[in-house]
Amino acid sequence: MGLQEKKTAKAIEDQYLGDYQKEINEVTGKELHVNINWDTFELDFMKFIPSVCLQRLTDAFKEVCADDMGKEAVQESINSVEVYCIPNEGAEAKKELKIEDGVFSLTACWGGHHSGYFSDLVIREFLENNL
Repeated sequence: MGLQEKKTAKAIEDQYLGDYQKEINEVTGKELHVNINWDTFELDFMKFIPSVCLQRLTDAFKEVCADDMGKEAVQESINSVEVYCIPNEGAEAKKELKIEDGVFSLTACWGGHHSGYFSDLVIREFLENNL
């Protein structure tokens, strides 16, 4: 990762990640660390982290955790969140949501064509079907 990518990642972490992290923790009632794997992101896609990735993730958690049953399911099954970015080409077929060993992984092309990333509804449905 070059200097420009490092500066962009730091700016996003400083300006956005803390607020989204706090909101996710409040919604889920648990400290769920969100880790963005910056080294998987192209510079042009980094700017989409707040609006395309974190906002959709937060909105999905809000829906799932709207009642105690959903909140308990998240608390029992998810300990952290990992975000990965894949190239835009072929992203629709390669994108993936996964819960394994307490880690909720979101792998998609967060800055490419809309077919290459997940909407909050798809994330919510995945969580509801896999918790």
